[in-house]
Amino acid sequence: MADTYVVRSVADAPALADQMQDLIEAVWPRYITQGSSPPGHPFRIDWFGIHKRWPRYQIALFDPAEGEMIACANGLTLAWDGDEQDLPDEGWDWAMHQGEVDFKAGLPPKTACALSVTIRTDVRGQNLSRTMLELLCKQARADGLARLIVPVRPNLKARYPITPIEEYSIWANEEGLPFDPWLRVHVRMNARIVKTCPRAVSLGGTVAEWEEWTGMKFPASGAYVVPEMLAPLQIDRRADQGLYVEPNVWVVHDLSAAPNKNKWPKADNKG
Repeated sequence: MADTYVVRSVADAPALADQMQDLIEAVWPRYITQGSSPPGHPFRIDWFGIHKRWPRYQIALFDPAEGEMIACANGLTLAWDGDEQDLPDEGWDWAMHQGEVDFKAGLPPKTACALSVTIRTDVRGQNLSRTMLELLCKQARADGLARLIVPVRPNLKARYPITPIEEYSIWANEEGLPFDPWLRVHVRMNARIVKTCPRAVSLGGTVAEWEEWTGMKFPASGAYVVPEMLAPLQIDRRADQGLYVEPNVWVVHDLSAAPNKNKWPKADNKG
């Protein structure tokens, strides 16, 4: 699929970083792109630093006919090479923080991590999400890395925000594949569903900020179901704070394995 498009990375053209961010902000909810870690959060998140630290893992796809960016993938590398069952519950936040720590310490990378895949809304349904994952895997293989880990944001979970992620992650469809379409993409690439990461992303903000980001009003403290959120938003009006803790699912791609389009490795699918 990538052969019919133009593939470029920030390593090829640093100016692509701004174009990627424009696409991300056009597609993702505002609380994702504008929210920040809540007070007391243990991990430092420097999103924009990924372009300088891992430019080869910031990959864009262009339509050659129109010359416009239609998709992008973001990733990083880690010195982590541990037991998959020990992957942290803080998922995405941990990967962002630990990647920066490892990079600044000059530690050799041992594992790649996919952070996000963004597809322009008018070109969805063309398997571009898989294409972007394959490009990240290709780069990791070129760097001699054996695994790509992913704190997967199971997108259909937004329709079941009060269902525990541990339960949702093992739902299956009629074919015996994961119920969630984004998890299905990974499994069809022979990835293993390893465990859940229930605190993968933590985002905070004032009540006014959350009302602006979501277009909703939060007149009282409590839990609110918000469109596109995978779990309820917690509002504390006395503290003037809202907290969104997003659950994800840890998935591992063995980069030495051939793609498997048919089987779901059921022994590894529980959180």
